[in-house]
Amino acid sequence: MYGLLVSLALFILIIAITARKKPTASGNHVHDTQIFTNALFEESMLPVAIFDRKLKIILTNQSFQDIFAGNGQNIESISAVKKLWQSLEGKRILESLQTNGTLPSNPLLINIEFNNDNNEAESYVILFRYFDSLQKVEPFITLTAVDNKYTASVAKDLAARIAEKENSLKKLEEVDRLKSEFLATLSHELKTPLVSIKGYLDLIASEKMGPLTEKQAKALQVSLKNTSHLNSMISSMLNFARMEAGKLMFDLVHQKLPPRVTETVDSMRPIAENRSITLQISFEKDLPAVIFDPELMHRVLCNLIENSIKFSAKGSSVSVEIERHSPQLIKVKVVDSGCGIPADKLEMIKTPFYQIVKSDTRPTSGLGLGLAICEKILVGHGTSLHIESHENQGTVCSFYLKVADAPALSQ
Repeated sequence: MYGLLVSLALFILIIAITARKKPTASGNHVHDTQIFTNALFEESMLPVAIFDRKLKIILTNQSFQDIFAGNGQNIESISAVKKLWQSLEGKRILESLQTNGTLPSNPLLINIEFNNDNNEAESYVILFRYFDSLQKVEPFITLTAVDNKYTASVAKDLAARIAEKENSLKKLEEVDRLKSEFLATLSHELKTPLVSIKGYLDLIASEKMGPLTEKQAKALQVSLKNTSHLNSMISSMLNFARMEAGKLMFDLVHQKLPPRVTETVDSMRPIAENRSITLQISFEKDLPAVIFDPELMHRVLCNLIENSIKFSAKGSSVSVEIERHSPQLIKVKVVDSGCGIPADKLEMIKTPFYQIVKSDTRPTSGLGLGLAICEKILVGHGTSLHIESHENQGTVCSFYLKVADAPALSQ
């Protein structure tokens, strides 16, 4: 952590510590590099040296000379900098220059310590930058030094700021935890009276409490329909809250997928028929068993099929397809020809509570939790929900399940 803070501090200081200094020439290449180095020298009070790939000094500023004792013809000849070439990083730099005449394009940070003319210990962070392919100018290297006393001060400030951010993050995590607990508690408390309400409505609708007029029967049917919709939303909230709290349990078994998918599709046919939509299922023969939780996979498929039905036009079709993707994976797809999803919304569509508001294609309301729940369940299966969609053309939702290695099947 300290090394990272020092590195960050160095870059901050290079930008922040500025004053005007005139460059001092050493060698015959000043004119060639001047247009690339004027800003570096004139705007920085940091010690800076420029040298070529043979380590011959091209240019230094006064700060560099004051600290590193003079302006040698070769960067290796400066006594204080000799410590640099003795380090592991320095040896690697020399080896790279001698082997192929280049350095990594990314900046290099190296710590060096030495005794100055007064025999006082000094510590610096050295920044190396290698500049190549700058028009017709020969490649060159810059060495910038920053006193560790300054970096330590900045590092301390950065550490304080990081600690402050971490504290804020912990508070946000606590708020998120309380939100999940609130959702779970609220959903549970709402579900209890709802069960009683639905029970009495069913009882009245059965006319066991007396005969109903035609208007009363219709009103009860509307009430029961909305009660079921409310119950479905509360169940989604409760399921999502449990998943957020990490309380979702997976009962993974080895089974063949087509029979389970067929059961799910059949259970969704009444919903499709109410919108005059045809539900189809197709799968390859002799598909191997896969690893999945039957109950949770039923929930995933129900959510995907219900979405496809909801956003498809009357008279269209929705298909569920199962195919062999590879020896290790089985692919499941839910395909519709509905209104589709705008391209700029695809990345957000799996976000909890996110909804695409399109009044002309949105026949029913919802919480925007269906796909978020699918994603969490599929992640628990080691996969993820992939969505391909085009507006006014349709949507394909797909995921993969792992083929079971064991020959024995759970029935």
